Amino acid sequence: MKRRSMLSWSDFGKAAPELAAAARRLLVGADGVAIGFLATMGERAPHLSPVCPVFSGVDLYVVAPERRPKARDLRERASFVLHAFLAANDEEFQIGGRAQEVLAAAERAQVQADIRFASFGREDPIFRLGIERALWVSWERVGKPDTRAVQKRWRAP
Repeated sequence: MKRRSMLSWSDFGKAAPELAAAARRLLVGADGVAIGFLATMGERAPHLSPVCPVFSGVDLYVVAPERRPKARDLRERASFVLHAFLAANDEEFQIGGRAQEVLAAAERAQVQADIRFASFGREDPIFRLGIERALWVSWERVGKPDTRAVQKRWRAP
């Protein structure tokens, strides 16, 4: 099976600007802090964790405390799905792809400088999220008998 290419957050924004705008709107709160749910696959079961993704430079990152399942899952399998909280009228957004641990000191320092809250240790693993696919769902005629989902999907070339 041929693996799809992964895009940085910036390249995703260029390839699918409407979806990237919806993602940022749904992920980032009024305080400027992004919040979502990160799904990873463990050895025997999936894991779902609340996370605060970090927009830094051209990429999107997550920080995972060293001893938590998400750090182990991302190191061992790399696959993830990041889902925004449901918005008004159940609007939803998710991206999926593969994560890569950031080891370079300069990149780690930049991500840490862009974190808008103090809840992570300086040594906690940081993962860059490579985006392979996205799904944005909104609803038409909410609350009426003919309510229907409008789905917009995107896949990396």
